[in-house]
Amino acid sequence: MFDDDNFLDDDMDVKDLVDRFENMVKQHQSCYFDADELNVILEHYLRQNNIKKANMAADFAVKYHPDNPIINIIKAKQLLANSHAQEALSTLKNADVDRSDADYLLTLAACYSDLGEHQKAIKAYMKAAKEFDYKDCEDIYNFIAAEYENLADMENALKFYKMGIRGAEDIDNQYFEMRNCYSYLQKMDEAVEFFRSEIDKNPYSKAAWMALGNCFVRMGQLENAIEQFEYAVAIDPHYKKGYVDIATALNELDRFKETIEIVEEAKRYNALSALLLCLYGEAYAKTGEHAEALKIYQEAIDMDDKVPEAYAGIGFVLSDEGNSKSAIKFLKHAHTLSPYNTDYMYVLVEEYNKLEEYDNALKYANEILELNPYDENVYISIMECHVLKDDPDKALEILERGLLLLPNNAALLYRKAFIYFALEKNESGLLTLDMALNANYDGHIEFLNFDAENLTSNPAIMDLIEEYRKKKK
Repeated sequence: MFDDDNFLDDDMDVKDLVDRFENMVKQHQSCYFDADELNVILEHYLRQNNIKKANMAADFAVKYHPDNPIINIIKAKQLLANSHAQEALSTLKNADVDRSDADYLLTLAACYSDLGEHQKAIKAYMKAAKEFDYKDCEDIYNFIAAEYENLADMENALKFYKMGIRGAEDIDNQYFEMRNCYSYLQKMDEAVEFFRSEIDKNPYSKAAWMALGNCFVRMGQLENAIEQFEYAVAIDPHYKKGYVDIATALNELDRFKETIEIVEEAKRYNALSALLLCLYGEAYAKTGEHAEALKIYQEAIDMDDKVPEAYAGIGFVLSDEGNSKSAIKFLKHAHTLSPYNTDYMYVLVEEYNKLEEYDNALKYANEILELNPYDENVYISIMECHVLKDDPDKALEILERGLLLLPNNAALLYRKAFIYFALEKNESGLLTLDMALNANYDGHIEFLNFDAENLTSNPAIMDLIEEYRKKKK
């Protein structure tokens, strides 16, 4: 909760305190620690997220200092650490302690935060900062920023992240949150300016160069992004994340030979990672060298058998080779490791459809629907499964469901019109086609390709499309 172990006494040697406490526990000895010392030891363990040892320190404090007022704060911290925020809050509210004490206020704020009462948390954090005369409060400002972010008040979140930047425990994460704020506010140009200023302050900051690069990624300027990532790697040739981000951007740009070159460079600096190998394998796969790609994906698995991209990569290669059964095996394992990655699920749907196992295809398509009901592609995917099952009524049903959430979605309307025409329901088809043309005239080209022979030979369809063509003129 505190950035400074010594918030109670600047002269207190925290390492010595912790070592003495741990030695006492290990040797089953009895040593004296006052309540304030045990509070510092507890905070040390909480920052390390070592709940077991935090509980030991708290239990020891309660046992030997039951009447000390600070014990109520220690009890609250222990309850909070063990996911009992409501009980922690009750303990604080019933405690006979100084309500203006900074330690009390910070613990109170953390309780409110865990309970989702973000405004109350902000108020408590601000009171705590005031108790410190607003000096060396960067960690508190970062807590406040996070609360504002939870409230979707990105302006204030950004303001406090900037105020707290010197106290960031993880500068990469701090920059990530700030990019989220800038992105939400649609102020990416300002983000670029900010991170350039961070680089001006410290030209050798890998984190700042990477943050700037990721701003360009969010702006779709991958060429500029690569340039910033390359600066980070130049600062530290052993920087694994830098190589990963460069390779990712290069693959996005279909510059696969350059991906291979950058991974070869990473090899020379012993900067390989399982994820980088997956990008390496993808580059070979995209250039048609399937055997080499499969070999590299296996190397990635040997390095880290929990990396889903490696199993998915093998699945994609096997899919390209027409080996659906084997592709499904690897894609299912990738899905198990990364259950929210819809890319894997979409390919599973395709592979099961190839095997005419439509119920299995629908199982994964419906998983996607649960995860992302605003994705037009999932309704199209489910529709296609029902069409392949020769169940046009179900196909219409899912399209109508999608249109409830995505009204006037041209892609869904064109498909709905197509099914009506296939069922020889021309009037409904024309009404729906009219809505689709009104939503996106250019979509008629794809629509006609659904069944060019039958659709283009229908005079009513072609007349309606011609009518909209003239309107566009």
